[in-house]
Amino acid sequence: MENHLVWLIDLQRIDSELDRLNSLRGDLPQQVVRLKDTMEEARKKQTENHDKVVMYQKEKGMAELEIKALEGKQQKYQTQLYQVKNNREYDAVTTEIENVKLDTGKKESRFLELMDLEKEAAANIEHLKADLEKYTHLYEEKNRELAAALAKTEKEELVLKNHRQNLVVRMKPAILSAYVRIRNAKDGLAVVAIIRNACGGCYKSLPPQRMLEIRQMNRIICCDVCGRILIWTEKDAGSVS
Repeated sequence: MENHLVWLIDLQRIDSELDRLNSLRGDLPQQVVRLKDTMEEARKKQTENHDKVVMYQKEKGMAELEIKALEGKQQKYQTQLYQVKNNREYDAVTTEIENVKLDTGKKESRFLELMDLEKEAAANIEHLKADLEKYTHLYEEKNRELAAALAKTEKEELVLKNHRQNLVVRMKPAILSAYVRIRNAKDGLAVVAIIRNACGGCYKSLPPQRMLEIRQMNRIICCDVCGRILIWTEKDAGSVS
């Protein structure tokens, strides 16, 4: 168990240093991801509006053909008015003319509506184009900043990650799992040293018997209050973070 405690101490040091390197980048990684998502959403909306324009244009073309056909029918019925022989035929023809006019009005209204919809979709495309240019510029700028930040710490981070991997492959899965769980729950600090007879994480005083057990460093002991793994250092001060 002693080896595992030593490995846990080293693992905490490495993870804390990796956290420090990550903090140097600030929220640049999140900004880059958000901008990329925003760009993809803008492109998606552009495609949707382009498809709408094509759909509206097709429907407009069909409406134009239908309006012309209805106008032809109306002219035919108008000619028939001069050929009717009685009131019954006259009423029938005039009814057909009114029906054709009604259908024509509906088609013309839909045509005008389609024109407005097409205009709106086309305007959306232009707005999205401007937005996409802006977001692309920001994305490229932040991506360059992130690349520069990564380059500054790349070598150091690689060394730390290699050391970390060499540690975790030797550790028992249950112990590693417990460490990760505690670390995630305690803001990255899972292993702490005793500081003036108290837990280095929550500063809860420890009884002498507990101190003696921790000092022996022969088994994993966690703080009864915060749950962090407690270790003993010769200086009995500071934390391993």
